[in-house]
Amino acid sequence: MYVYGQLVESHRRADGMPTQKVVANLGRLSEIQIENLRLALDASRRGARVFLDKRQLPSATQFAKPTQNLRYLDLAVLRELWCEWGLDKLLDELLPRTAAEIRPSDVVAALTLQRCVDPGSKLHAERWFPTTALPELLGIDPTRFNNTRLHRVLDELEKASPSLMQRLPGLYRAQHGEFAAMFLDITDARFVGHGPALAEKAKTKEGVIERKIGIVLLCNDRGYPVRWKVIGGKRPEPAAMHDVFDEIRGLDWVGDVPVVCDRAMGCSAEIVKLLSTGVRFVTALRSNEWASYTTGVPHACIADLQPAPEESPHDPSAAEAARRVTEAGMQRVSSTLYVLDLGVIERDAGTQATTADDVNHQPDASPGDDVNHQPDATPGDDVNHQPDATPGDDANQPDAGPADDVNHQLDATQVGDACRAMLLARQVDADQAIVGSLNAAARRLGITLAMGKGYRKLLKLGADLQHEIIEGRAPGVSLARLYAVAKLPEGEAQRHAFDRARIMSPAALPKRARSVTAVTEQLEHPADSMPLRVRVVVTFNPELFVEQRRAAQKQLVDVQLFVRELNESLARPRSRRTRRDIEAELDRMLRRRSLLETFKIHIDEHQTPTTPRYQVHAELDLAQWQRRRRHDGFSVIIAHPAVVRTAADLCQLYRAKDAVEKDFQIIKSLVRLRPIWHHTDAKVRAHVTLCMLALLLERTLNERLKHVSAEQAIETLSTCCLNRFQDTRGKSHYLVTQPDEAQQALLRELKLASLAEDNDVVERLRPR
Repeated sequence: MYVYGQLVESHRRADGMPTQKVVANLGRLSEIQIENLRLALDASRRGARVFLDKRQLPSATQFAKPTQNLRYLDLAVLRELWCEWGLDKLLDELLPRTAAEIRPSDVVAALTLQRCVDPGSKLHAERWFPTTALPELLGIDPTRFNNTRLHRVLDELEKASPSLMQRLPGLYRAQHGEFAAMFLDITDARFVGHGPALAEKAKTKEGVIERKIGIVLLCNDRGYPVRWKVIGGKRPEPAAMHDVFDEIRGLDWVGDVPVVCDRAMGCSAEIVKLLSTGVRFVTALRSNEWASYTTGVPHACIADLQPAPEESPHDPSAAEAARRVTEAGMQRVSSTLYVLDLGVIERDAGTQATTADDVNHQPDASPGDDVNHQPDATPGDDVNHQPDATPGDDANQPDAGPADDVNHQLDATQVGDACRAMLLARQVDADQAIVGSLNAAARRLGITLAMGKGYRKLLKLGADLQHEIIEGRAPGVSLARLYAVAKLPEGEAQRHAFDRARIMSPAALPKRARSVTAVTEQLEHPADSMPLRVRVVVTFNPELFVEQRRAAQKQLVDVQLFVRELNESLARPRSRRTRRDIEAELDRMLRRRSLLETFKIHIDEHQTPTTPRYQVHAELDLAQWQRRRRHDGFSVIIAHPAVVRTAADLCQLYRAKDAVEKDFQIIKSLVRLRPIWHHTDAKVRAHVTLCMLALLLERTLNERLKHVSAEQAIETLSTCCLNRFQDTRGKSHYLVTQPDEAQQALLRELKLASLAEDNDVVERLRPR
């Protein structure tokens, strides 16, 4: 729209009607020129004088072209959320203020916002910062935002992180009240280059061997980060999770809020330790332990039900499975959830010994390794697998290291570790007699072949020594010492060494490393003598049942296809495979599918004038296969007996643990936690803290928006820039790009429309 000025004179026409006569057309005028003309004409009518204001006024010709287009609106929105949480004031308290003009809290804010909108290295942040409006929003001279300052602030942030984590729950509760639940999980992050001391070579979640760290995250029901911790790449999940339980036990904001964790904590030994902390918890029991808690899982009613091999909208299998479990006593909550409340079950905690307690605390284990699928396994690999695990279960048991490492897998400074190891050794031996091989026996118990071999060394001890160990008369004796005793001739030599080991054991000394030990000391009775009381709920998902049965059937077809193709290859005249080559190839194939104990392999040899020929037959162990299939679609949820929830609520609470899994997705995608370029543990911990603060902003933004995600909103807002002009004197002036309809709609929804209004923007900015 254009505005033209005219100078007019009033007069009357011949008929007496008033009208106006154009004296002059003044053309296009600016608002200032029009206002000046009005003032001059008004002064002329009143006979007053007009004085020219000597101040130089900016004109379009003085800064017609912007000198910079600065990324603005998405950063301005995120900074408003940052300030609404009070993170600026909180970090001002926690980070030491130096004589420098730049506040460390502002540097942390800039690095956090960078992770939200354009994640990259800290060197990239130094180059990125001047291209944004953050120097104006934070009042930081871009030239002083340098690599040296960034790393100095990272060191300070790392030291302040524990205090920050202590204060965050108070901020959350002040805005949203008490937590409904908390969720605990572990992920990993790989490194570029060698990495720091914490970066250890182990298998990542994707099944690739890389230098990596583990990251433990405790979040609340809204997905806000409450506690986080960086651990070594080989630290086992259960030990790291217990550390978190020990840290939060007794804190006022924890109270009766249940902490939900996955099946890594779903064995009896871990459950005993969870109970000893007093913290409410919810987890899922590992399938190889179901029989120890209940025989009430109604798997028999659907044992013969086999869905069609191909997915079909008319397949009645899911509906039929739902009907059968309902008749068996389960209650329908939804089409994908049927529950059976078994109430509070009490059992002797000592029976847990047969299910491996600290077998998970292996120094060479990888946090978060997927035990159900190990594509890179080789015949020599020690694959820790639960044969009865439901496909899709988050068993997450760590892989074990070499057999020699078994000597220090258990920290036997705790009462009962030697007892549990001895019972486990006997269980391995008994199961080997049933299933026919040590490998199958170990896998049946959820441990590795290397660990099975290690524990069986204890059977070389004399019967009297084994009896004393099981009775708990070897407190504090390490497994390394017991293995050394077992190597001696049975009789007086073993007895003398065993008595000496008991005298020298540190059982009566203060516990050194694990806080779990300190918790055990405070109990009236040792963990081994405590009755194990837990709330138990059985769940069933008909759709998952169908998926798992189909996937299992496909596995059988794949094995038969592999064997057929292998036999065709072996029948070729040029085939030079030896029996050992064939065994290794079959072992890799079955191990990759976790079917080692499900098939019996026969290799027939036929002599020819030149070389022997082989043919392979794979025989399905039907009993073993049926034992696996009885868990399809079922889960067993375990909770602290004091958790007051209905069976349906407990199951839905466990399913809601995808809140923490979603957090991990965010920090790995939008926030881009990895890859990590830092080379010291302190910098890595500070980097993770920045990612957690960015996660909080993303979660907050996502909550405020109803129709788009935080990622989409940031992308939409990013095109609205702050345009910087410079006049002839070098002074900076700023205008915001006119927001489009989508941007205005987002600002209205966030109640931050003032961020696009020039007058308000100018008041907020400090020109560079």
